[in-house]
Amino acid sequence: MKKLQLSLGIRILGLVSLLTAVAFFCLFMANSYWMRQITLYQIDRLGLRSSELLSMLIDGPMRRGDDEGTHEQFRIAGRLYGDIRAYLTDFRGNITYSTKPGVLRLDLTSIYGQEKIGAMLEQSLKEGLDSKALLELQERPYYLRVRSIANAPECYHCHGASQPILGALVEFQNLYPDFAKLRTMQMYGGGLAMISLVVLLAALLFYLRSRLLNRIGELSMVSREIRQGNYSVDFIIGGDDELGQLGKDLSSMVHRLQTAEKFAAIGEFSMYIAHEIRNPLFAIGGFANTLLRVPNLDSTSRQKIQIILKESTRLDNILRTFINFSRPMEAAMVLVEPNRIVREVLELIDFKKNFPRVRTKLFLDEDACLVRGDAEMIKQCLLNLIKNALSTMPEGGDLNIRTSSGEDNVVIEITDTGIGLPREVLEHPFNPFTSLELAMTRKIIIDLGGELHLESCPGTGTGSELRLPKYKGQ
Repeated sequence: MKKLQLSLGIRILGLVSLLTAVAFFCLFMANSYWMRQITLYQIDRLGLRSSELLSMLIDGPMRRGDDEGTHEQFRIAGRLYGDIRAYLTDFRGNITYSTKPGVLRLDLTSIYGQEKIGAMLEQSLKEGLDSKALLELQERPYYLRVRSIANAPECYHCHGASQPILGALVEFQNLYPDFAKLRTMQMYGGGLAMISLVVLLAALLFYLRSRLLNRIGELSMVSREIRQGNYSVDFIIGGDDELGQLGKDLSSMVHRLQTAEKFAAIGEFSMYIAHEIRNPLFAIGGFANTLLRVPNLDSTSRQKIQIILKESTRLDNILRTFINFSRPMEAAMVLVEPNRIVREVLELIDFKKNFPRVRTKLFLDEDACLVRGDAEMIKQCLLNLIKNALSTMPEGGDLNIRTSSGEDNVVIEITDTGIGLPREVLEHPFNPFTSLELAMTRKIIIDLGGELHLESCPGTGTGSELRLPKYKGQ
């Protein structure tokens, strides 16, 4: 039992835990990536707006050739956008205006020695292409945008017309606060995901253990007990799911096995009875027949000898029935129509003569499916059950016979309004020593793959439910 739990339980729980953790990790990484992309998209939009605003600020003074006014606009931009460093270079890459004092006339690439910055600036000055990139400066993330400044006709009075590109507007936006918030949000998201993962795994593992593994363990324990010969245990598995149904099916199989063992024991006992009793019984019957042929036998003696012969014959019939009960039956399996069998059995009973006060009512399902079995054996079982019902109605009553189709079987139900079965029969209805006909009926039905259920209450009648396996070829 413990070994089964360790092997099957750990494998299932481990696999579920691993798959759940991988799924959460993938979702967390995807969410982090999407958040980063959204943040960069928003930064790009805001950077573009900042660049356009800065361009609008410096456009007027630059076009008028107002050098001091242009410097003033850069100083204003530096105060307004503290997280942005803006540089305006000439066509050689030298800084002409900047939000950072003290760098005028310097080469921009000498301040920022990264090759990527130089390549983007050169591309803007020579090809007139705008570019943007995410890079790291002084161990902090920055968003770089380079925009080319084309030489317009209104700028010819200051710069002439020889240079198609006057310079480039270079902006460095400090993303450290934004990325710090992004990391904080990712940490919160990761923590929330971890808590959710733990709660989900705990709930899932609890459910798997309580609804699956423990129940499988119970099945394994009961199976081991049965394998060791303890047939008194029962498969008590709660629920209406597949495991619950499996427990019910296994319990039914065990009960059939118990019945089979009981029948086997009875068979051995019956064969012993037949061997030990029938030989002396034949001798008693033979001597009785011999005595009946004695001449001048008085009537009183002849009557007593006939009683001996009659009772020995009855005892021999009982022994023959026990022998037949112990032997395996050879059934001729054919397709049988339940409604036809019911009608044929009722024709064998003379109700008007023998049971005039019994009212027979039929509720036959005309769409009842065919069953596969031995027609004569099924007929004998129905006859036994009907006789059993009639025996409980000495004053008359109602005998109801109903047929219906279930999911896997065809049901023949026989109910009466009699006085019920005697207590000694009701306590052990299928014991051959209390009711040989009911025991024989149940044995036949089980051999045919069916089930027989019997309920009886004193004063309210008896109900018999015979279930035969449905023919699947329909």
